Amino acid sequence: MNWWLVYEEEDIERNRAYIDMFFRSCSSRNISLELLRTPDAFKRINSLSEALPSVVINRSRDISLSLILEEKGTAVYNNSQITKLGNDKLAAINFAEDLGLPVMKTSVSPGDPGWPMIAKSISGHGGTEVFMLKDPSDLEELEKKDIFPLRRWIYQEVASDTGRDLRIYVIGKRIIGSMMRSSDTDFRSNYCLGGQASVHTLTAEEYSIARTIIDTLDIGHCGIDLIYDHGSPVFNEIEDAVGTRMLYRYTDIDAVEEYVDYISHSEGANK
Repeated sequence: MNWWLVYEEEDIERNRAYIDMFFRSCSSRNISLELLRTPDAFKRINSLSEALPSVVINRSRDISLSLILEEKGTAVYNNSQITKLGNDKLAAINFAEDLGLPVMKTSVSPGDPGWPMIAKSISGHGGTEVFMLKDPSDLEELEKKDIFPLRRWIYQEVASDTGRDLRIYVIGKRIIGSMMRSSDTDFRSNYCLGGQASVHTLTAEEYSIARTIIDTLDIGHCGIDLIYDHGSPVFNEIEDAVGTRMLYRYTDIDAVEEYVDYISHSEGANK
């Protein structure tokens, strides 16, 4: 078997240890894995003389790559639907709302939610493009930032329980773990921003939200993030190229091993 692992150039070095895990896991199964930067993957796809791989693990978040490969019959993990929902926060909110799941009031206009509100770039990751706007002056400051005209934005009602969220890790139809993230100093609780993390056992309400999403989508490996409003879980977003640093630090779950095992069994069953 021949697989590709695709990353954006700027993400490769900081994910080198994670990438090495993919190579070790594939090697143990006699799977030939090749690491490609996104532009190189497109070049290889367009080459008329080269056969495409049987599997592409797309960690680039590039939906056009997934769509082209799917059209050519290559199995892509995550598929384009998950990549879309994981990189378009408005699409994910609308998707969850259509399923009847609880979400915070969301708009593309800052005039709708009311003050205070949360501003998020639709395609941001890791909490770096999320801002608390307490009054119109905060909105004015955001609009002055260089990044503002380069992004599409959504504006959300503020959940009452700030500085706390839950990440649920999913492979296929199975929840492999969940981590509660919290911060005493920031309304954002992202682990990569210094938030604390602890292993969490899902409540019936949390499980129901996750299971509704899992049963609706064809997931490879993703994160489902929940926030809390007056103590109740609320859908927040889907993470496509989900990071698993918390799992490796606080549990004995080997997410890469489980992911490669899931893909290899799924593809074997599809032949």
